[in-house]
Amino acid sequence: MMLIITPKDEGTRLKCYSATTKGTVSIVKIEIECTDLWEFNHLLHSLRELDTETKAMRAAKAAAAKQKSRKAEAQARLALPAPVRALPPPNGGDA
Repeated sequence: MMLIITPKDEGTRLKCYSATTKGTVSIVKIEIECTDLWEFNHLLHSLRELDTETKAMRAAKAAAAKQKSRKAEAQARLALPAPVRALPPPNGGDA
């Protein structure tokens, strides 16, 4: 998603923004003032699309990880121990 607000936009104005960082995650908060209903609707629609796409990507990634985990677990359950080798008795005698 790309959102461009310029000083020439009369319907929208950047009111304020802030940023915080916690560990490896950074969060940017943006407040946009809208006086034009069309711009407001367009902004909300774009944000809704972004939210939907992000949730779908996260769900697909989680499902793939879960399937991979199940596949590895099933593979581990199917693995059999190595067969015991039948070695000849020492000195070539009968056991």
